[in-house]
Amino acid sequence: MNSKALKIEAERREYYNRMAPFPIFDTEIINDIKKLSMITAKDNSNRQPVTYCKTCLSIKIKTVDIEGSEEGIDYCVTCSNTDMDTTHISEWEDMYEEKYGERFLTSSKNTKKK
Repeated sequence: MNSKALKIEAERREYYNRMAPFPIFDTEIINDIKKLSMITAKDNSNRQPVTYCKTCLSIKIKTVDIEGSEEGIDYCVTCSNTDMDTTHISEWEDMYEEKYGERFLTSSKNTKKK
């Protein structure tokens, strides 16, 4: 089951538990289904492709629409390069760590100070 189907199943079980005079479905199992739904949703995010600059590995990419053309031109905001590639986010972060020596999502320059 995917994340959406698990979420629907948990909601269905909660609905029938509310309608019955006593719970029909085990509430611990419903909580486990909700947790599994959140886990599978996170796993799906790693399957989404990300476009990055081959030169600086930036994911700050903009698309410029050209009049008379169906497709626009992608360019890197950081270094203005137009040489792009697409990969999964986890593979991109591994390349980023290899080049810059730190993980992008946990680097100090990308986290906000509280």
